[in-house]
Parts: sequence; structure tokens; C-alpha cells
Amino acid sequence: MLGIIAAGASAALTSFQIFATGLGGAAAGALSVFAATYLSQTTEKKTRLMAAWENSRKITTKKSRNGSDQLREPTKKEHKRFHELLSKVHRRALLSGLVTSLTSTVASLALLLPLVMISQFDPTTASILIGIALLSMMGAFRGVTLKQSAAKSAIKMVVLGVIIIVACRILGSYVQMILPSIKA
Repeated sequence: MLGIIAAGASAALTSFQIFATGLGGAAAGALSVFAATYLSQTTEKKTRLMAAWENSRKITTKKSRNGSDQLREPTKKEHKRFHELLSKVHRRALLSGLVTSLTSTVASLALLLPLVMISQFDPTTASILIGIALLSMMGAFRGVTLKQSAAKSAIKMVVLGVIIIVACRILGSYVQMILPSIKA
């Protein structure tokens, strides 16, 4: 979102145009984050569950009459438990995807609202400052969660955000520079 705001401001878009573009970006981002979270979690957990299932069948093999190993057939109770676990994996992944998506949406809206609510001074600067503050808080939280320095983690997150802002401002300036030649 910071990239969209920075590029839009450099391309001389109005606050409303940046807001509209950002809203589309926020929706796309929230849906992408939901899909990525849901799919990655279900894939990872289903893979582990399937491996455990196959392993349990191999541990207790039967010998056939000709002496070769034969996989044990699971009982109805085991089948039921397996499907209950699969359902649980889907529910948890769905919830995780929804929470991540909602968080992304709220953060995006926090960055976009100054564009339509502040008119007295530069709303894009306010949005970018809010974004840097959010990045700092997320970085500190990440540091604490990973039992690392909260300050170092916050600085890393802010530096990455500033790199994105600068890169997108350059891109926005470039678009503004070539746009008049495209219209002609």
C-alpha cells in the first residue's frame, strides 16, 4: 500500500485517485493474502497428516500368504478420525486466512483514510508516516515474538519500507515523465 501511495503521489495523481487505486490494491492484497495463507497452511498440514497416515499403515503391515508385505487397512474409526483431522486443518487454515486478510485490510485502510480525510496539508505524507509507524510497530512485535531485539527488527522493517517507498516514488516519477509523450 505504501508503494501505491508513493507512486501515485509521484505521478501527480489526486488524493482521490490514489485512494481509489489503493482501495483496489487493498482488496487484491487482502484476497491474495487470504488465498496464500489458506493454501500454504492446508498444503503443509495435509502433507504432514498424509505422511503420518501412510506411516501408521506401514508400521503395522500384514504378511500375505505369499510372504510379501501388505498394508493394513484402516478401521472405520481411524477413517473417521482422519477425516475429522482434515476438517480441522481446513477450519484452522480458513480462520488464519481470514484473520490475516482482515489485518491486511485494516492496515491498508489506515494508510488510505488520510487521503480522503485530510485536506489541509499533504495527505500522502500523512499516509506514508502512518505506514512507517505501522512498520515500526510490526517490526518490534516481530522482534519480540522471535526473541530478538525489538529495536533492530523495527529498524529493519522500516528500512525495507523506505526502500519500497523510494523505489515506487522513482517509478511514479518515471510514469509521470513518460505519460505526456504517450498521450501525444
